Amino acid sequence: MRASIEEKKGYLYVKLTYRVNNERKFKTVSTGLKAKGNKALLKSKLDDYIREYEYLETGCTENELTLLGYVEKFLDEHKDEIELSTCESYICAYEAHIKPYFTAKKLKLPEVTPKTISDFYSYLHTSGNHKTGEGLSAASIKKIATVLKISLKEARIIGLIDNVPTYGVRIPKGGGKKQPKKVYMNKEDAKKVLDAFKGHMLYPIVYMTLFYGLRRSEIIGLKWENVDLDNDTFEIKSTIVRCKSLIEKDRTKTEDSNAQFELLPRFKEILIGLKERAENNKALLGDEYLDKGYVFCWDNGDFIKPDYVSNNYSKRIKEVGLPHMRFHDLRHSTASILFDMGWDIERIKNWLRHSDIRTTSNVYTHISNERKKIMAKEIDDFLD
Repeated sequence: MRASIEEKKGYLYVKLTYRVNNERKFKTVSTGLKAKGNKALLKSKLDDYIREYEYLETGCTENELTLLGYVEKFLDEHKDEIELSTCESYICAYEAHIKPYFTAKKLKLPEVTPKTISDFYSYLHTSGNHKTGEGLSAASIKKIATVLKISLKEARIIGLIDNVPTYGVRIPKGGGKKQPKKVYMNKEDAKKVLDAFKGHMLYPIVYMTLFYGLRRSEIIGLKWENVDLDNDTFEIKSTIVRCKSLIEKDRTKTEDSNAQFELLPRFKEILIGLKERAENNKALLGDEYLDKGYVFCWDNGDFIKPDYVSNNYSKRIKEVGLPHMRFHDLRHSTASILFDMGWDIERIKNWLRHSDIRTTSNVYTHISNERKKIMAKEIDDFLD
């Protein structure tokens, strides 16, 4: 529901705009205030009118408004203010976890307490995965919790509740969903992976991802306009991501993710081959060619979907008998290989464009521990 001020015959009115069953409706409320000198005062009270007449949209009075009814309304009202991919992730979290859990409880908004939230987090931690019955990871619970935090904070601001029940509630750590093991390949392992993709359409994507440590969204979002074959450089300025929708963004994950890379001869040769192929396809297909400007694309010019990259990468790895590894493990392996080459943490942070050196340090610690295990086994084998 939204409220605005209207002036008629020298008096002020509040115009309420709301939706019932996806149909837009309006209600005009007389304030009894004269227009002269009272607009600022009325503007400060618009939220009060929204609360008073919210029952028109929800069918509930303020004290009868349910938690689910409020969260759903919050997401709908703010969807145009939130980036599409973020908004869709919030809606997915609401539909998959928040709504199923709270539907049977039928809690009114004022009845939600910190214990209510804590019990919900515990449920997610122990059995939140509807498919397997297992718990969710702390990272997954945190994403779901964000929806409740921002919506209930807004409810406190507009006066629907006295306190924000999510404040101070701890998200469980440890246990829950078992996280996939991160793979950190050495140079020999990386060569095996590259050999496995020779002749495959993903070969240039895997090759450049492994060497430059690019994210999936960055590699498939690379555009020709950001490749300078004359000066042997390329820049990461755009991405392609998926939540519910495929979203093309003319920006990167963070400001630090924007970067210019040197285009080494081997990779320049790959890109020249891709450009020639694209030009040939453009000439062949004419108006049917979708010239979106992406470096890695199908023969008709359309971009390659993120799911295709991940699914076919895993499929190919399995076909050739290599250990299971995710596409994102290529980025981890870039760090691993650079460590083996003697690069220090700061240089690797800059190369991988981590915004926080703690991220690089965490990777370094993990790799170091893995190396120690290998060293210990080698010593043990030698003693045997």
